[in-house]
Amino acid sequence: MERYDVIQTIINKTKAEYYLEIGAGGGINFNEIKCNKKFLVEPFPKLLSGLEDKVKITHKLTSDDFFKQNKETFDVIFLDGLHTADQISKDIINSLDVLNEGGYIICHDMNPTSELMQRNPPLNLNMPWTGDVWKSFVKLKSNRKDLSMFVVDACFGCGVISKGNQKLLKIKEELTYELLEKNRKELLDLLSVDEFLSRINKK
Repeated sequence: MERYDVIQTIINKTKAEYYLEIGAGGGINFNEIKCNKKFLVEPFPKLLSGLEDKVKITHKLTSDDFFKQNKETFDVIFLDGLHTADQISKDIINSLDVLNEGGYIICHDMNPTSELMQRNPPLNLNMPWTGDVWKSFVKLKSNRKDLSMFVVDACFGCGVISKGNQKLLKIKEELTYELLEKNRKELLDLLSVDEFLSRINKK
């Protein structure tokens, strides 16, 4: 299952009408998504070769600037911008402020499979890079009772967030990759694809 499969499953299940994506990447994900109204935020299209010929970027500005001027609300929001815990934290909080009732936020790269993959800055741009965004996800699981959060074990981890309730994690150690490696299932509430489909279909 690819990230756009996870997103589309949620869009179809919730009959979502308004979709927002932060971070264009190669444009592949956005083009695959089927939704009535689609919005794409990408601050640096000229750095991504040929991107503007592949995908319609609706907002050429940073996510911070987008949320400052945005007047819309959204049913599904996909976050795949700057791969740092600090930035994804801001993107999640800002997204929660514009999320419609019953809506979902999906965060990419929440399940790095090596210590190198999650380093900031990346040591090798020729290898997959998730950054340390998983740390932001885990921190929210430890201090936000009003959310429901889990990670789908697909495409380097798709973190799914909705408004709800959850039992808070109790974390006394520093968030290191070693801690993640030892406690991946518990820290992320990591679900297989089949478990994800079963959970989302029960709602």
